[in-house]
Amino acid sequence: MRVLVDTGALLGLYHARDQHHVRAVQIAGIHKTSGGRYVGTTLILAEFHTLLLYLRGPGDARNVVAKLLADQRHEWIAVSAELARDATINWLTRFSDQPFSLTDAVSFEVMRREKITHAFAFDHHFKVAGFELLRAGASEKDR
Repeated sequence: MRVLVDTGALLGLYHARDQHHVRAVQIAGIHKTSGGRYVGTTLILAEFHTLLLYLRGPGDARNVVAKLLADQRHEWIAVSAELARDATINWLTRFSDQPFSLTDAVSFEVMRREKITHAFAFDHHFKVAGFELLRAGASEKDR
């Protein structure tokens, strides 16, 4: 199964002191065992790199990003102006009462285009937008 990987999930995996670390490791282990793959955007990767710069320093941030870019289980989609424009129209305008970030909106648009129903995320905005979150075992429908 292909799932979108969000910044919060990446941070949970790669930063042992993150509040979601234990859950992230469990979920990633289950997803890996089932042959799962990840889709992300260059906006997510940039957001994650910025967080790692402050938490772990430039060397670790660079190494982690390089590892993710080399990992065949991860597909990174470049964010064009057209993708950002469609995300703005389809998600930021449509859900104007929600505080979605542009990164979130682009993620939702990628999920819509790629027919991805689940996200590896800890952000409730994915549920508000109509997607399901991975959890240890299945989708996170009951949260």
